[in-house]
Amino acid sequence: MILSRKATLEIDGFHQVLSLHEGVEIPPNVPHQMLNESDCNLEFLVILQPSSHGDRILSDSIESSPS
Repeated sequence: MILSRKATLEIDGFHQVLSLHEGVEIPPNVPHQMLNESDCNLEFLVILQPSSHGDRILSDSIESSPS
């Protein structure tokens, strides 16, 4: 759920803009990432059920990005 500003959520290659107080449910094993495309801080909640411990997978684009 977005607490302040707007966020772009990429879910399985598709982009969706979320505004204040909006959220989305993402099924298990679907690639996704949250993007802040503004110059302002973004605040949001992540609620997981069941626990996602150990399910993180980094994509090639993240792993190969320069530090």
